[in-house]
Amino acid sequence: MKELALFLPSAALQLVCRHDFRSAEMTISVDGEVVHTEALTGSVRKVFGVLEKTEGTYVRTLSVSAGRHVVAVRMRAPGFDRTRSIEGEFSRGRESTLSVDAGRSLSLAWRGTAAGGSAVEAASASPSWARYAGSIMMTILGSILSASIGVFVQDFLRARKARLDATGEIRPDRSKLPS
Repeated sequence: MKELALFLPSAALQLVCRHDFRSAEMTISVDGEVVHTEALTGSVRKVFGVLEKTEGTYVRTLSVSAGRHVVAVRMRAPGFDRTRSIEGEFSRGRESTLSVDAGRSLSLAWRGTAAGGSAVEAASASPSWARYAGSIMMTILGSILSASIGVFVQDFLRARKARLDATGEIRPDRSKLPS
């Protein structure tokens, strides 16, 4: 296969990486052969003036031979070592864009459909947005559940107090009275 790759016209693989690390190393392999390794850095910025968030981006275009290939991305950072792979079809003279998202996990997705990805894969090219939307939805649902429980507890205590007032049997707890 290596001999055949020498005769095929080249295509381009554009890597667009977003990561949450101060420092990391990204290794790109095509069909099992390492074609690129890069040290990545991220910068710390404050969110709402209080919380710190580390973010980094990296864009690089690599030449690949035309045809079907498996692209593997390995991301290594302190406490993080993940590898993911994705298959794509590379056309002569065309650029295929691979979106790499590394944070809590590592995800790969083709942007557009140029590399054999489907429209569904192209629509899911922003997994970080979906993760944040899921967090917001869980927060909203948790708040609704908490408020509902509070209302039920208040109603229960009001009904119990009304029952005790109606029977006139309000007795103090003798264990809490001084002797």
